[in-house]
Amino acid sequence: MILADGVIDASELEMLYKIGTENYNLTVAEITQTVRDAGSSFVVPKKLSDKITLLYELTQIAWADGTIDPAEIELLKKYTLKMGFDDNNVDDIVTLLIDSVKNGVPVQTILSMQ
Repeated sequence: MILADGVIDASELEMLYKIGTENYNLTVAEITQTVRDAGSSFVVPKKLSDKITLLYELTQIAWADGTIDPAEIELLKKYTLKMGFDDNNVDDIVTLLIDSVKNGVPVQTILSMQ
């Protein structure tokens, strides 16, 4: 996500490190190495709640610089599709995620909508 618009913004990178260390107990070195080795591999979570949480976190990273550009939106849509969500719902899901992140709605609130 931090590479989607071709610019690695400091606030997006900071959000990536925050999510990685706080939510996944990764070290700064592990995150740095992953960023350096960034490729196109992607593991789809099995549980719906994990899929939504990951999409939410990607949206947080995209929004960390206070703007979400078209390339980041397209990447969010791509990941939403890869996670098995119906093509007809992708735009609505991405819009919900972006609006939620912008307005500070916690992921737990989104998960309670299921």
